[in-house]
Amino acid sequence: MATSTVVLSEQIRPWHNAGLRFLFDEDGSLAQAMAEAQTAQSVPVAQESPSSTVASMPHQASHTDHAPQYSQQNRPASQPQQRSSQTPQARPPRGQQQEQRPNAVPPRAMPSLVIHPTNKPPEEWPQQWQGYWNKVQIPSPVVWTYWSLGDDLSGHADPKRRDVLKRLISSLNLPRGTSSFWPVASSGDTPDSLTAAPEIYLAGLRRLRPRYSVVFGSKALKSFMPDSKLRPYLFTQFLGHRLIALPDVDYLVKSPNMLAPVIAYLRTAIRLSR
Repeated sequence: MATSTVVLSEQIRPWHNAGLRFLFDEDGSLAQAMAEAQTAQSVPVAQESPSSTVASMPHQASHTDHAPQYSQQNRPASQPQQRSSQTPQARPPRGQQQEQRPNAVPPRAMPSLVIHPTNKPPEEWPQQWQGYWNKVQIPSPVVWTYWSLGDDLSGHADPKRRDVLKRLISSLNLPRGTSSFWPVASSGDTPDSLTAAPEIYLAGLRRLRPRYSVVFGSKALKSFMPDSKLRPYLFTQFLGHRLIALPDVDYLVKSPNMLAPVIAYLRTAIRLSR
């Protein structure tokens, strides 16, 4: 079986040269870009008209044609060699050939901000958010968040969630002082009465300047990225850093056997020099 050649997009070639061999293509845009690049290099520069193609093909006898066929060597002298009256279509100059190719495949668009960070400085944020801000470290290479984090930072902490997170983060052996917890919602007067403030969360995230932000659960993720299609164990580039999606912390509390895969994944996804 003949091998086929895959034409790489120029946006992917540096990663391929660096050793990357597999990519997760969730929405199919990467496959479409590669297909367009393949078409751009395999499309013929100039196509002959159907009539000239027929004229250039040798005559073939049908099943009902019993007349003898003559080759050029044993053709009778009285039967002159027939020539096609049509000439092959001339190929355009090389400069015009390049102009006929489609434009380069545009780069894949990064997630756009539907909700924008507030321009207010931290000292003008609501009092409860100022309290959250006083507990973070600036800058912070890794920022963690989940929907119930506002409760856990406001005196309504769930000991089961605390134990799961303590076990998870200690298993990663991250350098000391590299993690901060930054909530997406503030707690109310009673547990589980949380109010999202995505403008403040995004403003804090920009000030923290993380290399990685880890978001547990789709509810927390969609509070500031409502159009996000990320699922657990996927990541994307967001505000200049890598955003990692994981299962919700409460799910890990109810299914402790899923904690080991999360730890194994984060050990490969988060790389910090000690």
